[in-house]
Amino acid sequence: MATEKEIQTIVAKLSAAFPNWKTNAFTIAVYVEDLSDIDSETLNAAVRMCRTEPGRAFAPSTGEIRGAVGKLRGMVTGQPSSYEAWQEFRHIVVTGNYRLGTCAKEDSAQFSHPLVEKAAKTIGIRAYGQSNTDEEMSWRARFIQCYEQLQERAERENLLVPEVRGYIETNGGRFLAPADQIKLLTERMTK
Repeated sequence: MATEKEIQTIVAKLSAAFPNWKTNAFTIAVYVEDLSDIDSETLNAAVRMCRTEPGRAFAPSTGEIRGAVGKLRGMVTGQPSSYEAWQEFRHIVVTGNYRLGTCAKEDSAQFSHPLVEKAAKTIGIRAYGQSNTDEEMSWRARFIQCYEQLQERAERENLLVPEVRGYIETNGGRFLAPADQIKLLTERMTK
């Protein structure tokens, strides 16, 4: 996790890169509060990504930096695009004999990423396997829409600061996956 000193250095570098940006003790306090749960290596990479973004005229907000962290984590985990996820789903169904209805368990398929698996189970592996080829375009549209919604939700959930996550859990909110699974996924994303 990033220390206060490391985040102070980040704010100083952002001030140097964006000379019109005026910072003070409150600026640093907010950046520390909002970014200290992110490991130093990932945080520095995300800040550098934001800072060097072509056309950027203003220093990135803490939310923009957290968004860059999410993008980096997606790149690190090899999260497939929606079309790649569709191709993978389709390939697994075809090669797994799902089309013939011979597979009794949807859990037997091996997916490259947890979100592809979640989307596949959400729209129904067996249902797709038992459908006819005339419905292919409709299935593709539904799968891609489902996958993109799950992707957006997972991104939002993974970027929640611990205090917000705790508030949601305390008040009965549900996440895409249990908090310990998201934590494990996030830890794998940062390695």
